Amino acid sequence: MLVASQRRALLAVAAAAALVPVAAHAATQLTAFEKAELAQLTPALQAEVKKRMAQGGQKVREILETMLLNKISLLFAQGRVAAVDFEKGIAVYQLQNGDLKLVPFEVATLDVKKS
Repeated sequence: MLVASQRRALLAVAAAAALVPVAAHAATQLTAFEKAELAQLTPALQAEVKKRMAQGGQKVREILETMLLNKISLLFAQGRVAAVDFEKGIAVYQLQNGDLKLVPFEVATLDVKKS
């Protein structure tokens, strides 16, 4: 027979276990904005973003920013991305000396446009 403290502990564990699928389902729900962001991407890029989202912990925008940063970093080895406007396809890159450079990119593929 279980004592009262064991029963409470068992109930707490059962309640927590019941919430895990609900939390996992909520994490995979996309907002309307995220759906719109995904819709403008190529099917291949959509699949890559969804694959990274399935690993958990990141939102669509965070994944896109990381992917774009990686592509820009290949062009400009040092510096950082200061801002990104996905609606206009413009990233603002800050060089080591503090100068800012506008970097246009293709929204659907995140490919940096040649200037």
